[in-house]
Parts: sequence; C-alpha cells; structure tokens
Amino acid sequence: MQQTTEPYPFMRSSSPTGSIVSFRSENAENIVREFGGRLVSSINETYMLPLDSEEYERLGYQHRALTLTLDSLYAVPDLVRAAMTPGQRHTPAAVDIGAGSGQWAIEFAREFPHATVVGIDLVPPAPNQMIPPNCRFEVDDVNLPLYHYEKAFNVCHMRSIDHGITDYEGLIHSVAQILRTNGVLLMVSGDNQLFSENRTPMPTNVQEGQPGWCATQALFIAAQRTAHARGAASEARYKWQEWLLASPYYTSAGVEDIYIPIGPWMNGLDNRCIYIAQLMQMTAKRILSAFKPMLLANGYNSEVLDAWIGMAVKEVTQMNPRLFARWRFAWAVRNSTPWTERAP
Repeated sequence: MQQTTEPYPFMRSSSPTGSIVSFRSENAENIVREFGGRLVSSINETYMLPLDSEEYERLGYQHRALTLTLDSLYAVPDLVRAAMTPGQRHTPAAVDIGAGSGQWAIEFAREFPHATVVGIDLVPPAPNQMIPPNCRFEVDDVNLPLYHYEKAFNVCHMRSIDHGITDYEGLIHSVAQILRTNGVLLMVSGDNQLFSENRTPMPTNVQEGQPGWCATQALFIAAQRTAHARGAASEARYKWQEWLLASPYYTSAGVEDIYIPIGPWMNGLDNRCIYIAQLMQMTAKRILSAFKPMLLANGYNSEVLDAWIGMAVKEVTQMNPRLFARWRFAWAVRNSTPWTERAP
C-alpha cells in the first residue's frame, strides 16, 4: 500500500456505571425506520447511512481491508498494548464508538481476553460470529454527554462515525472524560475526496457530461455535502490533528494517511495487497447504494441517483478511472490533566 505520514451479549442494560441511554432487545424496532428501501436510525436524524444487514456486510469488507492494511486492529500497537497491559489498578477496558457490525470490538476482546470491551452504536450489532464473554454492546448516541462512562476506558476507538457526529471537536473533549490516564484515543475515517492513479484529487466541481466528471466521485462528494447540510461533522478528519494538539488533555498526537487502490489495478501488487484492493473495491461498490437514503432525504431525484449509482458501480467494477481511497488514522494519549466541562 502507498502511504504518507504527516507531521504531525447484545444487549446488556447498563454501562460500567449505569448507562442513561440504553435499550433492551424488545425495543429494537423503535430505533430504526425504513427510508429509501433501507433501514436507518430513528434516534439520530443526522446519521442517514443504512443500519441493516447489507450495510453490515459492507462494513465487514471495509474492516478486513483496513486491518490487513495495518496488519493490526489499530495504527499504534505500542501505545495500545501499553494501555491495555494487565495487572493495573483497574481491569483494562476499551470502547468502540460506532461499533457497526461489532467486528472490531469482538476481535479486540479476543486479542485482550483479560480486558472488558464495550461497543456502542445507534442500533445493536448483528455479528456473524460468537461474542466473547468479555465483550458487550450498548445502544447510545455519543452526541449526548458521556459522564456515565467517566474514567472507564484505556482505549477509545472511533471509525467512520463522522456522518453521525454533530460536534467532533466536542466529542474529542468528551472522550477525554472517559479515558483513564495514559489511555489511547484512536480515530479512523475514509475521505470522500477520491484520488487518481497519480494521487491527485479527482475533480469535484464539474458537471455531469463535462471532462473529468466521475460518477463515483460525484456520489461521494454529494454524500459529504449532504451530511454536512444535515449537521454532521463530515469534514472533521481534516482538523483532527489541530484539535488534538490544542486540547489540554492529550499528548503524543499523530496522523497518518494511507492510500488504498479501489480494485487491483496497480502493477506489482503481491497477493495480500491484491486482496486488500479487492476488498476496498467491494466496499466502494456497496457504499454507493448506501448513500441513496441520505441523498433522497436531501431532495435528489431517485431516477438520477439510480443512474449515477449504476454508472459508478460500473466505474468501480471496471476500475476506470483508476482510483485511490485515502484513509486517515489519528491517535493521541490521555494525559493526567483533570477533565472539566467544555466552555460554552
């Protein structure tokens, strides 16, 4: 993979200290609704990506691609392993905010069987594997205060949650409340800006039919702009490093960008990289139709969207144009500064 580094048991009814936003399984039908042919959240109007089995399948491909790219579940193994060392005063614990299908939380729990792992999302996961006894899932909206998790975790992982977060800088502040000293914050997000085979940004302001227009890029940017219009922090990844460096609660902040080809179009890839590129290709094809509910809600014409999605799926399948997806990984370590409420 090409990369650049910048300077840089569904469902438990309570959290470690008693969740204020928690749902039992018999209430699950109240937290999703049908829209645009897919299931979406009923408790967070900002997040309009699907919350259904088709989306969980896509997230599975994405998870596999990213973990193979890193050869790990996380970007900074030394920091995470130090934070999760057994024998501490408190049992080591980790939280996966935006747990999705639950794969990251389940695999992290298996890697650290001495630890407690909590996955949080807007709906319960539907994992296709057994949940380890040291792992559980809760329904919560992290746009709300997190004081019921105060100093509960040694690691906080957040991946691809931008479309559901209204104040990402505020969330980073809130995470400082739930992390223990020397705990690690991990953030991961894919860019809606796609890149050509030369790693130059694909045009985003050209109209359909004009030179340089790409249906795949058009859909990704339309999704980002729509999420932003709905109040989501869909461009937060660009300011992660700035916010971490400005925060009084974090140290050892870092950011890394990794470019992954959407499909095995590059020459000289080994079998591992070919598989990663294929997984990213499958992820991309599936997310194109996942964008439809939010775009419909923002006034896009259904027939136009179906046409764009058809063209984009063809582009991705045929790898024409040749595209890179850029994934940003960021991290920081919680220092010992006492946490206080954020100033208005």
